[in-house]
Amino acid sequence: MYRTTPQGVEFMLMKQDKQWWGRLVEQEKRPGFLKVDFDKWRDEGDSESEAEEEKAKRLEAYRQESLKKFEEEMKEEMESRAAIKYLKTWWLFAYNFFQFMGYSFIFFSCVIRYMMYHRDSFKNTWEFTGQMVITCQLMSFLEYVHAEVGLVNSKPLFPLLQTLGRNFILFMVIYPEELMYPLPVVTYLFTTWSCIEVVRYIFRFRYPFYLFNLIGKENLPAKVFKVSQWLRYTIWIPLYPLGFLLEAYCIFTAVPYYERSNKFSYQFDKVRFHYPLMMKLYLMMLAAGGTMLMKYMVRQRRRKAAVKRGKERERATQEKAAAHQHID
Repeated sequence: MYRTTPQGVEFMLMKQDKQWWGRLVEQEKRPGFLKVDFDKWRDEGDSESEAEEEKAKRLEAYRQESLKKFEEEMKEEMESRAAIKYLKTWWLFAYNFFQFMGYSFIFFSCVIRYMMYHRDSFKNTWEFTGQMVITCQLMSFLEYVHAEVGLVNSKPLFPLLQTLGRNFILFMVIYPEELMYPLPVVTYLFTTWSCIEVVRYIFRFRYPFYLFNLIGKENLPAKVFKVSQWLRYTIWIPLYPLGFLLEAYCIFTAVPYYERSNKFSYQFDKVRFHYPLMMKLYLMMLAAGGTMLMKYMVRQRRRKAAVKRGKERERATQEKAAAHQHID
C-alpha cells in the first residue's frame, strides 16, 4: 500500500511474521530517495520501554483500584463496628438498668417494710419480693454469657460460680419449701444480696455506674466517681462474708424441713439419694467457693489500688516537671 503526498510517496509494508527487521532494504547502503520518518520510527528498545510503561500503567491502575476497594471495605467495617458497638452499648445499658432497678426494688422493699412493720414484715417478704428476686437471679446468668462472648472485659468463671451458688439457694432451698418463706433469714438474705448488687453494680459493668461509664465518666462529677469506685471495691468486705454466712444458715435451717418432707429424696433399687445430705455437702462447697470469690475480690481491690497509686505518682511527676519548667 502506498499514498502520494506533496513531500513524496509513503509506502506501508505489512509483515508476514511479527518480528523485528534487521534492515529495511537488502543492500546495506540506503537508496537516496528513501527517507525514514523518525517520528514514527520504532525499534526493539522503544518497544520494551513502551511495554514497561504499559505494565507500569496497569500496575498503577491496579494499585489505585485495590486502594479504593480497601478504603471502601475499611469504611464498611468501621460502620459495622460502630453499629455493633452501638447495639452492645444500649443492650448493656438496658440490661444493667433493669437489674439495678430490680435489686433496688428488693432492697428498699425489705428495708422500708421492716422499718414500718418490724418483725411482722418477715411474713410477707416472699409475697412482695419473691418474684423480683427470681427474675433478677435468672437474668444474672447473662453476666456469664456477657463475659463468655466478650461483651464485657471480665472472666466468666466467677460470675458463673456466684450465679449458680445463689440460684441453688433460691431455687433448691427456699422456693420449693413454703415454710421457709416467713423466716427472718430469708429477709436478711434478700436484703444482703440486693445491697451487694446495688452497690457492686455502681461501678464498671454493673448497673448504675456502668450506665455512667457508657455515657462517659467525664460527664460526671469527680467526687461521684471516686465515691462509687471506693464503694465498689470496699463495701464487699463486710457484705460478702455476711452473705455467705446467711446462705449457710439458710441451708442449715432448711435441712430439718427437707428431712421431714423427703422432698427431692429418692429411693432407687440399691441406692438412696438423700437430699438433706447433699445440702450438708453443699455447705462445704459453699465455704470453698466463698473463699475463692473473696480472694478474687481481694486481688481486684489490690490491682485497682495499684493502678490508682500509679496514676497519682504519674500526675505528681507531671506537676513537678511543669513547676520546674515554670521556674526556668
